[in-house]
Amino acid sequence: MLASLLPQNLTNIVWALASLGVPDRPLMYAISSEFLRKITECNGQNLANTVWAFATLGVLHHPLLNAISAQAIKSIISFHS
Repeated sequence: MLASLLPQNLTNIVWALASLGVPDRPLMYAISSEFLRKITECNGQNLANTVWAFATLGVLHHPLLNAISAQAIKSIISFHS
C-alpha cells in the first residue's frame, strides 16, 4: 500500500500523526522505509515536514534522518551552483 504513495502523501501521513500526537511507531517505521526509497523525489518541504513530525513524536529513525540530512545538503549545494 505505501509503495504507491508519493513522497508528499507519506509526509502528510507522518505530519498528521504528529499533529494528533499519535506516535504509531510501526507505521512510522514502515513510512520511513518507503520514504528512504523515494528520498531523491522529495522537495525541501517534504524533508522539513518529515523531520518535524519524527522529532515532535520523539521517534528516532537514524537511517531516515541521515538520508534526509544528506538530501538536504545536496539540495543546498545545488542552490549555490
